[in-house]
Amino acid sequence: MKSLKIWSLVALLALAMTACDKKGGGDEDTPTVGGFDNIEQEWKLVSVDGVAAEFNVYIGFSSGLFALYQQVYSIDYKFYDGEYKVSGNTLSGSYFDGGDWKCDYTGGITEDGKTMTLKSKEEHPVTYIYEACTIPDEVKEEATGTRASEFVPFL
Repeated sequence: MKSLKIWSLVALLALAMTACDKKGGGDEDTPTVGGFDNIEQEWKLVSVDGVAAEFNVYIGFSSGLFALYQQVYSIDYKFYDGEYKVSGNTLSGSYFDGGDWKCDYTGGITEDGKTMTLKSKEEHPVTYIYEACTIPDEVKEEATGTRASEFVPFL
């Protein structure tokens, strides 16, 4: 009986030590280096919650405007554009046809400017990783303009 108590205490101590390794705050996956200072470039989605993206999403940011090209659950690329705003470490936006992004995002861009992390500010947050790229001309040419109310834009 005494050895059972000792093993129980050892197990409890081990559990407590592993729980202490995690930092509080819930933003462990969100880089704090750089914020969104280097956002004005083009990006390609590479993963969603650590899993390789199964669809194509490109987004370019420039002078408070964004251009979104997505091939999500369709053969063709859809095009959306609008305005974005950075406030502290929060990124938000709205489409020119009147709708807001589905949510705001926290995150940042790595110091080298090659990776952007967006973490949705939702009840069940999702982490999106983008890599800096040049949006291919064929994607821009193929994309059809779409109203945000007609299809579900990625952001």
